[in-house]
Amino acid sequence: MDWCGHSFAFKLRVDVEHVESQRYIGDFRLTRVSVVNLLDMLDELDVKLSFAVLGITAELYPHLIGDIVDRGHEVFGHGMYHEPALAGRTYAEQRHEMRRMRDAIDAACGVKVRGLACPHHGLADENTLRAAVELGIEYVESKFRAENAVLPQWRPVEGTDRKILMPGMLNRGGSDYTARRPYWALVHEEAFSPAGARRKWMANVDWAKETGRMCGFVFHPWMLMINPGEIQVVKDLIRYARDQGAWMATVSGLIDLAKAQ
Repeated sequence: MDWCGHSFAFKLRVDVEHVESQRYIGDFRLTRVSVVNLLDMLDELDVKLSFAVLGITAELYPHLIGDIVDRGHEVFGHGMYHEPALAGRTYAEQRHEMRRMRDAIDAACGVKVRGLACPHHGLADENTLRAAVELGIEYVESKFRAENAVLPQWRPVEGTDRKILMPGMLNRGGSDYTARRPYWALVHEEAFSPAGARRKWMANVDWAKETGRMCGFVFHPWMLMINPGEIQVVKDLIRYARDQGAWMATVSGLIDLAKAQ
């Protein structure tokens, strides 16, 4: 498998969503502080990542979103409000919310979003895909996956003559969900610990390298500041993936790769 000249891929997604930090720790301002600190850290590592941005966060902190782009990172969409999930809502509602998200991000940083990371762990339906493609979005990260595929694949969208790109099912992902909600440790994994997270997340990189596939990781800047040690673990993870020879995938890079195929 050729991942732009590399044998495997590693995709890091940064979710910028101030409403989540407000919900769980009561301070929406922590998102701004944590993102600025993260940008400084990424400058030190000389790595560029993909930032999934809520439209309402772009409206509240347009200069922050502009700073993300000015520092060379990619920005794409994460919905408008994060609540409620997109799936199950009418096409008109989803299109309206997605259009406002698109316009808010564009107004904040001048970027025409090419991708959408559906909130609520990717809850989406056919209306989501239709609204996205009709607003010019090319790639959707959601519960929809291309079966038996490693590389992203184009999928026809019901009710249109267009196709949208979705990730391959044969890849692997992870996130720093632990310790955010009191009950999640029982549902998903153990409570966060630096040693455990480092082993678990680096194991995904090893798996991707051994299989020639892509592993992904989603993290939340405000959680770097409430999970002791997570900042160092994320730094180690990025260094490790790069040292192992990973292609640092982005949404735009995956779209271009699919088009080349």
